[in-house]
Amino acid sequence: MENGLGVQKVDSRGAVDIFVPGRLCLFGEHSDWAGEYSRSHNVNSGRTIVIGTEQGLYCRASPLPQSELIISSVTVDGQSVGSHVMDLSPAGTSLLEQARMGGFWAYVAGTAHKLCTEHMLEGGLRIENYRTTLPFKKGLSSSAAICVMVARAFNLVFGLKLSTLGEMEYAYRGERLTPSMCGRMDQCGAFGQVPMLMTFEGDSLGVQRLALGAPLYMVLVDLLAGKDTVAILAALQGAYPEPQLPAHEALHRLLGPTNERITSAAVALLSAGDARGLGALMREAQQEFDHCAQPLAPDHLASPVLHAVLAYPAIQNHIWGGKGVGSQGDGTAQLVTRGPEDQEAVCRILEEQLRVSCSKMTLQATNSFAARPPAQHNTDPSGFHTHQNAILRNGQTLRD
Repeated sequence: MENGLGVQKVDSRGAVDIFVPGRLCLFGEHSDWAGEYSRSHNVNSGRTIVIGTEQGLYCRASPLPQSELIISSVTVDGQSVGSHVMDLSPAGTSLLEQARMGGFWAYVAGTAHKLCTEHMLEGGLRIENYRTTLPFKKGLSSSAAICVMVARAFNLVFGLKLSTLGEMEYAYRGERLTPSMCGRMDQCGAFGQVPMLMTFEGDSLGVQRLALGAPLYMVLVDLLAGKDTVAILAALQGAYPEPQLPAHEALHRLLGPTNERITSAAVALLSAGDARGLGALMREAQQEFDHCAQPLAPDHLASPVLHAVLAYPAIQNHIWGGKGVGSQGDGTAQLVTRGPEDQEAVCRILEEQLRVSCSKMTLQATNSFAARPPAQHNTDPSGFHTHQNAILRNGQTLRD
């Protein structure tokens, strides 16, 4: 039975099939981690507009009698990355060590560690990631998708009764045990393909479903080049919490008042279904990012492949605009096309002439949610959310 969040019960033995999408940040990248300083320093709150991608991770989770996590995975091209066994027993110490070491399995280990230390679990589980359509290291939060997949598998197999927000919280805290310095927006793929406004003020997370007045026809372009998210984050986070240089002050303006203006405009344009306006706003947002952020990490944010795609003459009559994705860099570009035929044309032109990989992404029109204020979720020192006026997905809270 499908539950609306990509979960389907497979059999009476407790096995479940799970799908977790990646995350596309339309606007507001980097403001999530910056906003965490807003209550302790003179820093603006963060605002991002995000949505789950059509690409993601497919897995089957099932219970095991022994206190082990057995996980296997495949790449986008179907190649096995092997199987890994992790000790979940209270006496085990390897989960935290594996998380801190980094690497592919670190995200699994970090999330499992947080869940095992805060819940009394009997037995273990097997997670078989049997299909992957989400590319890694392309700005679509593949690492966060892994963490959400693990959190959701634990939640369903062990009956933890966590809400979507609860799964996101464990995924975030698990990833933060790894060398990755992700922000809180990355786990939003847990909500599925729903446009969301997320706000970040200190340890308070606000979420609001957004209206989309008309279908939005987009193309995601895998630039088939390299990017180093960890290096980009280290360079930009060096400007916080207190700016020490003029370049730091410029980044604070970008992630503060400039971002508030751009995301506010984006919410209105999404509600109106104004694709042309959104494309123009993406062009403006990219220009602001290049001006204010690029000087702090020129080796990683010059992004020659990204800018070549955004300015490619042959596609200009088919798009309204576009920008980089996620931490930016030469990972992925997002383009707002003028219609479904233009989606096809852009994919054909770029793949044939620039030898990049394209995928279509259509955001469907929604009902109006604009009248509902953001639901606020505060994180206490132990990391759990408490809710104030939270109405989300039919009254869902941290625990369903």
